Amino acid sequence: MATRKKPGTKREATRRSERGHPAVGKSQASTGLTLATALGLAPGSSSDTLAVPGQGPRHLDEANVARLGLISIQERIPPGYSSWEEEYNFLGKPVKLACYANEKVGGVPHGLDNEVSLALIATYLNAGSPDDGTFTTTPYQLLKLMGLDTSGYYYQALKESLMRLTTATYVLSEAWRADGRWQSVTFRFIDKLEYTSSRDERLDRSSVLRITLAKEIVRSLKNRYVKPIDIEFMASLHRPLSRALYRLLDAQRFSPEHPAPLTRFEVPLMEWAAACKIVHKRPDKIRRTLEPAHEELIARRYLRSVEYRGRGQNQIIVYVFGEEAGQPADPAALELLIAEGLSFTSAYSLARRYPLSRIQERIQRFQAILATGYRPKNKLGFLVDVIRDDTGKYTQALPATSRSSLARLEVKEAKRIEEEADEEWKSLPKEVQVRRTLQAAQLMLRTRISVGELEDLSRLMTEGRMDPKEVMDSLTKAFTSGHIEEWLQEMRERFAE
Repeated sequence: MATRKKPGTKREATRRSERGHPAVGKSQASTGLTLATALGLAPGSSSDTLAVPGQGPRHLDEANVARLGLISIQERIPPGYSSWEEEYNFLGKPVKLACYANEKVGGVPHGLDNEVSLALIATYLNAGSPDDGTFTTTPYQLLKLMGLDTSGYYYQALKESLMRLTTATYVLSEAWRADGRWQSVTFRFIDKLEYTSSRDERLDRSSVLRITLAKEIVRSLKNRYVKPIDIEFMASLHRPLSRALYRLLDAQRFSPEHPAPLTRFEVPLMEWAAACKIVHKRPDKIRRTLEPAHEELIARRYLRSVEYRGRGQNQIIVYVFGEEAGQPADPAALELLIAEGLSFTSAYSLARRYPLSRIQERIQRFQAILATGYRPKNKLGFLVDVIRDDTGKYTQALPATSRSSLARLEVKEAKRIEEEADEEWKSLPKEVQVRRTLQAAQLMLRTRISVGELEDLSRLMTEGRMDPKEVMDSLTKAFTSGHIEEWLQEMRERFAE
């Protein structure tokens, strides 16, 4: 992600926030969302939050905020754009939504505020979901969680975002789902904001934040009115517009009322513009606003296609979800696939697209075919084809296809899965590559590696002294060949340098 950098400022004093709350003392700084808690390794990490024991890191989004699109997907809004009011049909019923903001802090929440709000939800959950909605973190930790640069510019961008989320008031009429009923609510996303800053009131690496979320959001999160979200995939998208549209689309695809994910989603163009909080409502401008995000989401295979039907304001958008619109990779599925010899990147790609039950059933089918004496030309390519097959050609123990045809298919599938995995890996920001490599290390090494050693590994990769892909490949090779102890000893020697 391209970032602008500005000179950092030295912390010289503790200031009060613009809203007049007492400053947070230095002694209240906490470790917050560290590598250990993000991976579920630290004592006391909550099983309801990002880290689920036995399942690996998870990320959750509050379903109302995500589905109603309370934060405009637009990267930029016109100067002075400080309110919006929308009426449209939502889940088969009419709703009224409004936002009243302060133009002095950048108008209505938009763009980066989508990612900031999601990071705040994640940090609140990771803090153990305190009843009063209050948690302590730092700007540095939030920026790292979002995969953004921490050298200067984004500290100011984060402050502006926090101020928008603190000052904007939402008025929702019969649109907020709670306790099985539709409710009317009025709230600010951040109910209370306190922070320390430099003398010129800028956030920096040493700043501390104390944030209280709106009680409506807190109640919703504690009552588990949530949906899973693949925050790694979201962070890997290059455009803020794409990330915001991904969050909104995924909230329609997967909701608490309909746990089975949709394969397609149809919505009237004008209603979708209202849900996206697009400023200009002329049909051609709506389409132009959405086009860059559509292109990236199709290129990344989250969407298979986007089609417009009809004319003018009567147009319907038809979204067909693609292969990457899957759940975050299940660690149990990853372990099964790696044990069969697949690389971590290839296993990760398959585990994101298919549920654990399918992976287990297809591996059993694959093993049953091998047990009959069939010897594929490319074993891994054959395994991938068995997992991906939707035609039913492997319903029998022996494949009905001729062996020569299968051999060609096996080679093709082996090459395809590796090419797709490599392409996906290259598209990931370095932060995501590091996180994914740490996931692999935790999965394959388990208790053999300490939290401190994981921290060392993270540091060396982040500093560029070790390449995440090389670490991933060498670890997978050591795991499948039974040389984990030798690999770990070599790493420990590197840590000691």
